[in-house]
Amino acid sequence: MNAITQTNTPGSRYIAGQMIVFILSCGYLAGCKALELEPITYQEAATQYQEGGSIENYRCALVPADEQYQALDDAQPIAVEIDEVLFVKVDGFVHELQQREINETLTAYALEDMSAALTTVSQFNQSEYNESDDRHVDLIFESAGQTATYKTFGAACGL
Repeated sequence: MNAITQTNTPGSRYIAGQMIVFILSCGYLAGCKALELEPITYQEAATQYQEGGSIENYRCALVPADEQYQALDDAQPIAVEIDEVLFVKVDGFVHELQQREINETLTAYALEDMSAALTTVSQFNQSEYNESDDRHVDLIFESAGQTATYKTFGAACGL
């Protein structure tokens, strides 16, 4: 007898069947895929913003950072703020989330089933006339019932 015949019990067939169903469902459903923001360049966001007829007054490109908010080596932005719009890229598409709320430390954005909350942890290296600064920002992004949290670094955020 071979090993397959010896272990082919009703219980093992049930488990194998459940595993096949899970694997197939993950192939067809986005729920098995981890939510992840893709790199987006400032130029991508600015071009899309300007194509809508807008002229930017404020910008901040947020780069993934480590636990101490130091930008990761060779990291590309995962979110770009331009005025009241947050640009993110998910599944190859650039999305424009509109600002819904803003206060001293929190800026909230939303678009359909997507939302983002940016919490400014610290601001430093302010320019001479306080036009821009560097900042450490916690980014919480939600889409289709999934949540992703990032520590980010924003350089020269402002005018």
